[in-house]
Amino acid sequence: MVIGPCSAWPLDCVEQYAERLARVQEDVRERLFLVLRTYIQKPRTTIGWPGPLTQPDPRPSARADINRGIVECRKMLWTTGKLLPLADEMLFTHNGAYFDDLLSYLALGARSSSDQEHRFIASGLDCPIGVKNSVDGNIEVGVDGVQCVQHPHEFPWRGNQVATDGNPLAHLILRGGKSGSNYDPRSMASASKMLRDPKRKIVHPMIVVDASHDNCQNGHGKDPKLQPHVVRTVMSAKRDGIEGYDLVKGFMVESFLQHGAQPISENMRTDGQSITDPCLGWEDSQRLIFSTADAIDRLLGRSAACD
Repeated sequence: MVIGPCSAWPLDCVEQYAERLARVQEDVRERLFLVLRTYIQKPRTTIGWPGPLTQPDPRPSARADINRGIVECRKMLWTTGKLLPLADEMLFTHNGAYFDDLLSYLALGARSSSDQEHRFIASGLDCPIGVKNSVDGNIEVGVDGVQCVQHPHEFPWRGNQVATDGNPLAHLILRGGKSGSNYDPRSMASASKMLRDPKRKIVHPMIVVDASHDNCQNGHGKDPKLQPHVVRTVMSAKRDGIEGYDLVKGFMVESFLQHGAQPISENMRTDGQSITDPCLGWEDSQRLIFSTADAIDRLLGRSAACD
């Protein structure tokens, strides 16, 4: 389960969250592997705050300060990385040199997963790479990305001819789209069929379900409290042996110390409430982790009490 705040701000709250999550990891370590979201760069559909790497102070009166952002974000990653493995989104490929040594997981976001440079760079990395379906919900774009990232490539990079071996740890992330959610049986069967197509030669076919984004819309917008429903639904489908769900090996969850989100302003709260997408609060997040661990026990035919 890749879990944590939508955006890593305030950095001290991310560190507090990591300390709590690390304690929970000890309780579920034999059933569920937790990876902390530390997203320091934010993709924007139009305009908006670019994340703490570019603008460490998100207030409207503040300006970009990338030098400060690099130092402060790396310090946060160094601190939290001693507690848990870390995940980030590969937004700007040239920033990798600053942070890749501290990260255990990278995602190609819905706006980047079809970009050739992102795919080629990902094919040369040694950590797992999650490839999301596109913003419009097109699953095939994500599967194409998985196939491409798993394949070797040669390309120009910073004045050099680079050759990669391909990344066999690349996998699909289903995050929904403008057309709706895509963790339903029809979508899962379609994704499974494409991932298992022998012509694609995808090794270790695997799906991670993003319980957030367009998979947790309530008709009026994103509702973070629907994320547990997404996880429960998928786990039930796995238990029932419904086609395609056997490939689901994990989840993404947006979670922070406080529930919900707040608009960016000069007087924002700094107690761990998201300033980008709304997140599940800590108490609900903790319940979700434990209930998912129990569901894994049931899936494996074990008693949830035998930790």
